[in-house]
Amino acid sequence: MKANNITLKDLASILGVSISTVSKALSNSSQISKETKKKVKDIAKLLNYRPNIHASALRNNRHSLILGVILPDLKDSFFLDSLNGITEESYKNDYKIMVYQSCNDYNKEIEYSKLLFDSNIIDGLIFSSTQKVILSKAENHIKNFIKKGIPVIYINKQKKANDIYKERGFKIGQDSVKELLLKINHTHLSA
Repeated sequence: MKANNITLKDLASILGVSISTVSKALSNSSQISKETKKKVKDIAKLLNYRPNIHASALRNNRHSLILGVILPDLKDSFFLDSLNGITEESYKNDYKIMVYQSCNDYNKEIEYSKLLFDSNIIDGLIFSSTQKVILSKAENHIKNFIKKGIPVIYINKQKKANDIYKERGFKIGQDSVKELLLKINHTHLSA
């Protein structure tokens, strides 16, 4: 048993208690005695237990607090600045991001979309295609997210003067996250 892969089941087995007891102890439930909470927390700390947020989200039918991002080219200042805006706004709202760069390769875009889709861990997707795409006519690799109820925001790079790119990209990134979180029904967006 690797220390970095310790599960609730492992802790329960070591302590000779139920998984439910371990879970309640770690979340400070009043149903668990102080002594049991201390034992559970001590062994969890000793074994470097880290909760699996993905399993917890699935088990409790909650959001994973992870957004997927697929962008074509991070050497392009527009997309880099968009990513900065996405990162900042996600952080403000306690979301993490999983970022993939397709390097303007449509096959990579499809592969990364499939990886994110199959992972079942993202609450929403922000992407910009290597192809000219209108979201309503998006390819199957994007339609799959929509069919599954995962909100999708498409970032469209329109040709503008270079001096506007930085501000525009950052703002578009921030606005994309805000719109996505609204679609996810996230109720406490930062101002």
